[in-house]
Amino acid sequence: MLGPAVFALSLLFLILFAGFFLWIGLKIMGKDKGILESGLANLAAGIFSFIILAIITVIPLLGLLSPFLGYIAYVYGLKTILKIGFFEALVASILASFVFFILSIILSLVAGIWVFQYTSFNQIPSGNIGF
Repeated sequence: MLGPAVFALSLLFLILFAGFFLWIGLKIMGKDKGILESGLANLAAGIFSFIILAIITVIPLLGLLSPFLGYIAYVYGLKTILKIGFFEALVASILASFVFFILSIILSLVAGIWVFQYTSFNQIPSGNIGF
């Protein structure tokens, strides 16, 4: 009974989480879009890109270009759904990736420093490890 509600809440959270980074990229560019709108656009553009990739990968020579063409399809989906220019969608997706990368590094550093306090240096074996 609780399963569908948890699924719906989780899906909404994931859409908002993915839309947050795209929303930041759009805000940096001066575009005024909502987080939910950005998240749904990101989801729809991702599905569109997946469909294009599924079609392209079976074509022998285009299969080599499939990552590039999939990304172009994703940017085109963003452009169409958010009603912005192609270059603006490209820059917004690059900025969103950059913000996500920086945030991932910061969170990894914080988590690494936090976990590092639980290590003990006197338990490091000295000498040969046995190789």
